[in-house]
Amino acid sequence: MSLKTVTKLSALALIAGLTVGCASTSDLAAVKKDADEAKAMARQALDSANAANSCCQDTQEKLNRVFKKSMYK
Repeated sequence: MSLKTVTKLSALALIAGLTVGCASTSDLAAVKKDADEAKAMARQALDSANAANSCCQDTQEKLNRVFKKSMYK
């Protein structure tokens, strides 16, 4: 390859890279929307897990009271 051909190919590659590599504002907005939806889903999952944990602890306390009552009989 000649130097002229290499220069032309390099210029084309640079232009293509700059054109294709840039993200538009709408692309960034879509990514932000997806991230916000993922955060909301994670919050819901955490709230659900906390509710289940609270219920489990309440049930465990009730079982302990029943066990203690049965030990006194």
